[in-house]
Amino acid sequence: MKKLGYSLFAALCLSSATLSSTVKAETVDYQYLTVAGYLNFYLLNLNACEDYHPEIRQQAYDAEKQLYPWLAKLDQKLKGADADNKTLSDVVQKRREALNLQISEGDFTLDHCKAIVKLLTGDGLDQALLKSLN
Repeated sequence: MKKLGYSLFAALCLSSATLSSTVKAETVDYQYLTVAGYLNFYLLNLNACEDYHPEIRQQAYDAEKQLYPWLAKLDQKLKGADADNKTLSDVVQKRREALNLQISEGDFTLDHCKAIVKLLTGDGLDQALLKSLN
């Protein structure tokens, strides 16, 4: 379980470091890219949970539903902003590569999936981070 916690923390730190080195922090685009990375972290993990751990599939589907309204809002904001789609694509691709590595190393466990689902269903999304979408 410690390894799971460190993995989640490292993934969030990595995305923040990647984003901050790519886009200036004071821009609106940076906020949207940060939110995109955050939401895609959950979306990619939940999709993998649905595929690799069928015993938690329904719970992952239910948790994933919480992301859709926010992803729709993000899509609308990105249409109105001068967002760099290449940067956004790179962020998502890096998240996917990290997840694929975790899966290939056998570290994508049922406990990991349960933790992701609990974070979304129990604790909920970080509203302070998502406020740029309102």
